[in-house]
Amino acid sequence: MNKASGLRCVGVVLLLLLTVGIPAIGRQRVAIFVQADVPVPAAELQIIRNYAIQRCMVITGTRVSAIGEMMHAQRLTNTWIGTRVSVDGMRRLAQTLNVNYIIVMRIVRWESRISFQPERSLLVFGLAALFDREIQLLTSPLGLFLGLEQEATVALFVTVFDPAGNIVFATKVAYADRPLLSLLTANPLEAAKRAIDSVLFQVAVAL
Repeated sequence: MNKASGLRCVGVVLLLLLTVGIPAIGRQRVAIFVQADVPVPAAELQIIRNYAIQRCMVITGTRVSAIGEMMHAQRLTNTWIGTRVSVDGMRRLAQTLNVNYIIVMRIVRWESRISFQPERSLLVFGLAALFDREIQLLTSPLGLFLGLEQEATVALFVTVFDPAGNIVFATKVAYADRPLLSLLTANPLEAAKRAIDSVLFQVAVAL
């Protein structure tokens, strides 16, 4: 009885390994290129590239080419992902990287805009009017500060190519980061991360 139970346990373990292993072996491989068509700080652009690769592996379950591999492939094929890439160049790049898809993310908007929301200041001033004049004087700067709002907006234009160099999917996503106390905490980098997450969910569904 113990021997039979042991054999059954071994069989179940092998079945689980096969079930988990087969999809992992068959996973697709992609390459992600992140380009900026607008001024973006170099350090933040590098962070965005690393973030896109990491999140792509998590969200889509695919294997993603490393940044070093993609740079080497571009030099090897003399094909550079810029504003324009030929179909033949994209095909050679996909063959060199041995990928099923090439995802090109272009940052087409990167900005922070400060605006004034008078209703917030009026609310603070109205509450302060219930107290002494000294309290009103103290809360006046706070009311002006709370009326200021910063909105960090990032927009991405994303194109997905197959190994033949054909466009199989394209979309544009914009995200605005406007948290509480946005004047201090709004950040285009956070907006870019949220936009990338949104795009990758779309890619995972489309492909």
